[in-house]
Amino acid sequence: MIVFPQDSMKSDLERLWRMCFGDTDEYIRYFFVNRYVPENCLVFVDDAVRRPVAMLHLLNLFIAEDGGLVPSQYIYAACTRPDYRRQGIMRQLIEMAQKLGEYRNLKYSVTVPAQPRLFRYYARYGFEKCYKNRVVYMDRSDVEFLSRNAPEIIGGIRETMMKLGEVYSFRREMLVDRDGFAIWDSNALRYAISSHEHDGGHIVTLSYGGDFGYAFCSEEEGIVRITEFIVKEHFASSLLRRVLQSYPKANKFVFRLPVYDTFFEKYGEVVDFAMICRNDGKNPVSITTLDGMRTPYLGLALD
Repeated sequence: MIVFPQDSMKSDLERLWRMCFGDTDEYIRYFFVNRYVPENCLVFVDDAVRRPVAMLHLLNLFIAEDGGLVPSQYIYAACTRPDYRRQGIMRQLIEMAQKLGEYRNLKYSVTVPAQPRLFRYYARYGFEKCYKNRVVYMDRSDVEFLSRNAPEIIGGIRETMMKLGEVYSFRREMLVDRDGFAIWDSNALRYAISSHEHDGGHIVTLSYGGDFGYAFCSEEEGIVRITEFIVKEHFASSLLRRVLQSYPKANKFVFRLPVYDTFFEKYGEVVDFAMICRNDGKNPVSITTLDGMRTPYLGLALD
């Protein structure tokens, strides 16, 4: 039976999450305190034991299309208890999520397959490959080379950190006119920033002379992973310099970038990242056929 979860199920959902994904108790609690919404969660309950055995969460987002923003949903943390798998339970949840999205006038559903083999799994339910990223691995010397043209600080103009409102406005400005690009609202952005920092990450931001840029960074064992890097091309070297300053001992850097970013176009490889479907069952041709520098970008997805 598929239901919206009751308050009494919350501990079961946390236990299910821990069993399926192996995240820390701290991360799981943080999500359920700050992002969990019962009416945006679908749960499959085994009537025999009266407990949830599978779930998925639905996060609101907008898809840029034809100069406007289309209300849509992001399917997150879809999982089934190991002893209940291969029984068609997740199929029922996904199909119900699509029906619910159509009922709520949400045009698209988007999801990030956790493993390459799951691209084939979601394709069974109308999802198509859409979102790609450029993944770039660099040594510190490579990043230093790319940041060599960063302009010197001019007297009277200060480098400053961006505020949350500036990050939101700048991100929207950079992406809103690109069909298929995912736009998160200010609450989702606030959670993305706070959860990233809560998990030990750092948001490197830079505001200088009317230009802006930011990078979501985290470091582990001398490797810095940049999971979102949004900046205008002429200001990219300055933001890279700030990233280097923020991680003076790091020797390796891994970037996950929008394909449209021409600053890095000679580096790395373009890989599939996320899928999309129309909740009414029609083919989202106008988005999935975009390619090259027009390839849609998801970004800030909780993956």
